[in-house]
Amino acid sequence: MGRYDQNSKVYDKWLKEDRGQGRGRDYKPWLMVYNAPSYGRSHRVYSHTSERVIRCLSDLELSVFLQLEWSESVRNIREQFPLSLASTLEIAERIGAKHPAIRGEKMMLTTDFLATVSDPNSPLLAIQVKPSSELGKPRVREIIALEQAFWQESKVHFQVLTEGSLDRIKIDNIKWLHLLMTNDAVTDAQLETAGFWKSILKRKKDSNLIRMAPQIDKQREKQGGISLSEQRLLFASRLAKFDMSIPYYKNGACDVVFKSNLAP
Repeated sequence: MGRYDQNSKVYDKWLKEDRGQGRGRDYKPWLMVYNAPSYGRSHRVYSHTSERVIRCLSDLELSVFLQLEWSESVRNIREQFPLSLASTLEIAERIGAKHPAIRGEKMMLTTDFLATVSDPNSPLLAIQVKPSSELGKPRVREIIALEQAFWQESKVHFQVLTEGSLDRIKIDNIKWLHLLMTNDAVTDAQLETAGFWKSILKRKKDSNLIRMAPQIDKQREKQGGISLSEQRLLFASRLAKFDMSIPYYKNGACDVVFKSNLAP
């Protein structure tokens, strides 16, 4: 059997492994990185939202994941979510689409991301990720139409995202912050540090954040890099925000907005 083969015997095995089931930290994706060919590099990255490692099959999927991870409206992220084979077979016949198959075996379709969001009127968002170059292919469009019909019948909003759908600068900013994101409650020490930086930035409104950091280290007689680490943690914990539409290293003190309940 080939590395990427899928058939009823494989599906029975995956179901016994609880793939495609669970929520949050208990969810297991239907496809693992080693079960599917990837577009370029694959990634395993921790999700603070779902409290587990997320598997992304391409750089583009990683970018979409980071955007979901940063969104304050997203409550849970499930990747490579399986669609009922019986449903997609019925839909394919109805709309006249050729159902995907591998070596003659009908293939279970997956949606790249299924996000649970805080909108009570539309609590789920299904996302298929595709390079824009793929969308011009008739077969790709046919499979996407099949997937879209499935989610429409499930009354779930469906999107197709390409590299053109994403803000590259914002994604790079999120990458800079992601490792320091946490679900832990904000500590008194973090609030004190945020108050310190609020007073500093108020006095240095014309200064660049990155260039300012080593100067503040020197003034405080701190080891080099401490002030920059404090800035990153400040933004990663959302005690303050900078302008995500420009690279973090170009942001100035005047671009930072602190949470309103911090001491002046």
